Amino acid sequence: MKKVILLLILALIIVGVTNSYQAQEQKVIHVLELKGDINKATETIIINAIEKANNENGYAFILALNTPGGRTDSMFNIVESIQASSIPVLYFVYPKGAISASAGTYIAMASHIVGMAPLTTIGACEPILGYDPTTGDIIETPQKIREYYTAVMRSYAEDHDRDPEIAAKFVSENLSLTPNESIDLGMADVNASTIEEFVALLDGVEIKGSVNGEKPVLDTKDATFSYITLSLRDKIMKAISDPNIAYLLTTIGVLGIVFGFLTPGIGVPEVVGVVCLSLAVIANGYVGFEFGGIILVVLGVIFFIIEASTPTFGLYSAAGIVSFVMGSLLLFSGTTGGEGRFFDEGSIKTFWTSIAVMTLVVAGFLVFGLQAALKLKKKSPTTGQEQMLNECGIVIDEINPIGTVKIHGELWNARSNERILEGEEVRVIAIKGLIINVEKIKEEGGETKIG
Repeated sequence: MKKVILLLILALIIVGVTNSYQAQEQKVIHVLELKGDINKATETIIINAIEKANNENGYAFILALNTPGGRTDSMFNIVESIQASSIPVLYFVYPKGAISASAGTYIAMASHIVGMAPLTTIGACEPILGYDPTTGDIIETPQKIREYYTAVMRSYAEDHDRDPEIAAKFVSENLSLTPNESIDLGMADVNASTIEEFVALLDGVEIKGSVNGEKPVLDTKDATFSYITLSLRDKIMKAISDPNIAYLLTTIGVLGIVFGFLTPGIGVPEVVGVVCLSLAVIANGYVGFEFGGIILVVLGVIFFIIEASTPTFGLYSAAGIVSFVMGSLLLFSGTTGGEGRFFDEGSIKTFWTSIAVMTLVVAGFLVFGLQAALKLKKKSPTTGQEQMLNECGIVIDEINPIGTVKIHGELWNARSNERILEGEEVRVIAIKGLIINVEKIKEEGGETKIG
């Protein structure tokens, strides 16, 4: 019996060692595909993915990114995670037609391999501090800050065996490169259409920089892929942390609360406003915002409300548009810590479009929609029991003190403080439930007179 137990234990040990050896030999490449702004939400997603690949003894990690840029502090944190990785981090500008602008280029230069899909671009890394709310123009960074970020780019490139002077032009000259240009200048290593092709082309390629103090040559034959999927929380955070979505949530939140105060008793606008504003606070925490921008946006909404409530011939509308646009520009002009941003020209145009559309929607909704609502509120009711007030009718059954009155072909139970005979005319002076209070129409000087 003892021999049997010993044999079973020995067999289990052999199986465990064999499985462990096979697991170590299996080359699993973890892949994260991501599109969007570099902010606190995407920073968390990327760093967690790199840690997951390391913790699961992955062979390498691929960051397939399509980004216009974003926060500088998030970019530095991602680069720090790449530098701490014990497995190679392979950067891929993907899919076809994607961009890796600004902050994305810094991450690329800090990675061990850079690949680009067809029709993609990389570069355009000139840092900006935000937007001038008075003109909408980009606020350029001081020269010393530009020199700092130029040195950072040069350092990343130099540490990863790339020409630091060419890399520096990404910042100093806002240089952008196509896949072929990048490969010719040594800023990228391969041009591939798919992730599978990207990995296949890396077989036998030595990484740029080092991992654990070594420069391994990649052996990607028979490698398997493990695609990292985002959790529901990550998907929500990533969606609302888009600057355009965060801006939309902020605007709807403010409108909902303001409209709720103006229309008490409905409840729906307040609920929508609070939910959107709560999401906006979370989103703005990831994106980074200026509190002064929110104040100006709210002030713009107030001006629109005043315009709708008073005949000012457009004075408050003009003030509202100026305040709303300036507040919108200031809202995402920087980050809460003042770290600055990197954005490409296309992202700036998109945000400008969002501002223009929302300004027109808000102004139109508040000035014209609210104006119509206020007029409707002042208008006398045309339906329901209220329309019976001051209506005239004929007594069908004597009122003493209750009888029947015919008004517009309808019979009503009527009450009066005086006796009114059948056939006499009466006027409705009050309504209490299903009974109307009436008074007799008196005749004076041969003319019928009400009251």
